[in-house]
Amino acid sequence: MRETTPPTALTSDRIGPDVRAELVARLRDGDSLDEAAAACGLTLQDVLDQVPYDPQLAIALAGRDPYAREEARIAKRSIFLSQLALGLRISDAARAAGTSSSQIRRWAEEDPYFGQAYRAVIRYTAEFAVSKRTRANVVPERAEQLFALLESGRYSIPGASTEIGIGEGAVYARRRRDKEFAARLQQALERGQAAREASAGGADTSAQHP
Repeated sequence: MRETTPPTALTSDRIGPDVRAELVARLRDGDSLDEAAAACGLTLQDVLDQVPYDPQLAIALAGRDPYAREEARIAKRSIFLSQLALGLRISDAARAAGTSSSQIRRWAEEDPYFGQAYRAVIRYTAEFAVSKRTRANVVPERAEQLFALLESGRYSIPGASTEIGIGEGAVYARRRRDKEFAARLQQALERGQAAREASAGGADTSAQHP
C-alpha cells in the first residue's frame, strides 16, 4: 500500500540567512558547535536539521573553511553523491550539484576515492533506479542538444544521452521509427568524427565521453 502520511520535514525554519552566516562565522573562528549554536539562539538539533541541505555548514562543522576553493569542489561532490543516492539520474544529480556529468566522470577518473564512492552509490541505487521506459523522451529541444554534443566530437550517443538526461534506448528507438531524426543523427555523428580528427591532426582521439 502506498504511504500517504507525509514524512517529517528535515529542515529547520529557525535558521535564516543572517543567523546561518553568524553560525558559520563562529564555527570558522573556532567555536564549538554547542557554543556557536547557543550564541545564535539555536539548539543542537536546529543546526543538525540544516546540515543535510547545507554542505558549507557541514564543512564548517567538520572544522574546515567552507569558503576555500577546494572545499567548494568537495561540496559539489557530496551534493552529487547524496542526490544520486536518492535515485536521481546521473545527469540530474550533477545539475543539482552545479556541475555536469562529464565533470563527474573526470573527477571519478582523477580521484580513486571519489570514483569508488560513485560506483558504490550506483550499485546501491540499482534496485530502485528509474527505469529507461520512464525517462525523458527525445523532444525537439533535447534532440538539438543531443546533436550539438555529438557534433562537438567529445561525446558518443551514450555519453550525450546521459549528459542531457534522456535514456540511450530512447535515442535508438527514435532513430528506428523516424527517418528524418536518423539522418540528422548520422550527420551529427559524422561531424563529430570530423571534429575529433581535426583536433587530433587527422588521427582519432580517446577524449570522447563513453
